Amino acid sequence: MKEYAISHAANNFLLNEDRHFLEALTRWNYFPNQKASASELPPNICTRQYTPEVADQLANRVKISRNRLRRGFDLVEYRSTRYNNVSRVLGLIHPLAYAQIYSQIKANIGAIKNAMCDPASAITVQSHNDGRMLIMNYEDQEIKAVAAAEKGFGKKFRAHTDIGNCFGSIYTHSLEWAAQGFDVAKERLGDKGEPRHWSSDLDRVLRAAKRNETAGLPIGPASSSIAVEIVLAAVDRGIAHRFNFVRYLDDYTALCDSHDEAQEFIRVLGSELGKYRLTLNLTKTSIVELPEPIQEGWVSELMNVVPSLLRSDGDLMPLSTGEAFHFMDYAVRLNNKTPDGSVVKFAVSMIAHRVEGKAAADVFGYVMNLAWHYPVLLPFLEKIDARSIYLDRQSLIEKLNAIVRVNAKHRRSDGMSWALYYLERLKAEPSIEAIEDVMGSRDAVSISLLANFPGAQGKVIEYAKIVATSGIYSRDQYWLLMYQLYLKGEIENPDVDDGTFELLKSMGVNFFSPPEIVSRAEAYCALICNPFDESEPPSFEEWMK
Repeated sequence: MKEYAISHAANNFLLNEDRHFLEALTRWNYFPNQKASASELPPNICTRQYTPEVADQLANRVKISRNRLRRGFDLVEYRSTRYNNVSRVLGLIHPLAYAQIYSQIKANIGAIKNAMCDPASAITVQSHNDGRMLIMNYEDQEIKAVAAAEKGFGKKFRAHTDIGNCFGSIYTHSLEWAAQGFDVAKERLGDKGEPRHWSSDLDRVLRAAKRNETAGLPIGPASSSIAVEIVLAAVDRGIAHRFNFVRYLDDYTALCDSHDEAQEFIRVLGSELGKYRLTLNLTKTSIVELPEPIQEGWVSELMNVVPSLLRSDGDLMPLSTGEAFHFMDYAVRLNNKTPDGSVVKFAVSMIAHRVEGKAAADVFGYVMNLAWHYPVLLPFLEKIDARSIYLDRQSLIEKLNAIVRVNAKHRRSDGMSWALYYLERLKAEPSIEAIEDVMGSRDAVSISLLANFPGAQGKVIEYAKIVATSGIYSRDQYWLLMYQLYLKGEIENPDVDDGTFELLKSMGVNFFSPPEIVSRAEAYCALICNPFDESEPPSFEEWMK
């Protein structure tokens, strides 16, 4: 027994990195959750109870019907508003479709990590303390500045460009070209009797998650980022021997010795991308002569006006209401004359942690007013330590309802969802008008959140029953709503094609679970990852009995 315990502990140590990868893939990077500064979805929506073992059970025990194999799955769309108030559509993949993707990645984890390996990429798969493996910090101004300083020595020109509609343009069959090479992939097309390459199987399950379409990947899930990194790593390998460049997801910056070299970089990169059916975004392509300021001009302007006095302990002094308002006024003016509308977002992130007491409440109110215009600011409200004794609760509720309504008008999922999240935290009901507007938006995530409010439950359940009688794609587009209502016993199981919902419910998976409630599947993750426990863990099936 002692010999086994030692080998088991050693095995745990060796497999720890892969285990983190698999937990991140399922528990922390399944729904869109890759921003470094503020999450895309409100914190009350999470996938932490969708563990690797749950995904294994779905992949191995649920039989996919012929109808599903032929038509594939659809997904929940979540419209996330960018700094310029233009929305981009993120995807919440159906749990069974994602389990199939997870199963293929797990089976080929070593080969996939090798295919993603790319020294030119600033986006790397690594273990983060919050459980995630992918954090897109490429918008971090300091990180960009340091990278530019390191690579810019002795260079005379900087070329910058990015890929037009990268995720939406990915051709899933290009995974095979990237992983195997064009010639080998072409040859294998005729080898019907040969075992399929892992890239072919990954291509198949990625397509199935999006109506079996070969064009485009959902934005947000880790599986899509992995696929994009595999393709772009192959692109980078084709030009790495010729140019000095860095890639931030789909954004390229090259440091060159001459203007001709910079032009050649853009030409060659465009040619390599074209092999994978990708194109450059010409409106974001530029060549500038160095030396050039490393940071954007507006960043320097903001840094020059923010008060930075230090306390005796070395920390920055808290800001007064006047100081904070002066800084935010400056940021708003700068935002109005700067094409890059992320100015206000950056400004709020700079001072959110530097206001206390009454000043925090005042800044909270200021940012709340801005959030009506810029929904991208809503997640930052949670970072401001505004105590309730300083806030007018009724006024706050009215403003949140107004934010719900204006975002329902423009079908902005994040604007509605974050405002509903704050209303729930205030233990307040959305207004009748706000409920009607959310229902009218037909936004799956926001309607799912409405189900948490007693005053809206009747309308939500009635709507869900109509969806349940619709076609397979319509049900998939509301799978989160349908599952959460089924989980609470509000509707009968609408999952008529397979046993996905029934299996998820039996394992206690709740995508709206409060942090204090730990499912048995979650507890199993803690058990098998305990570095101090050298005993043989039970199987997941034994644990769940």
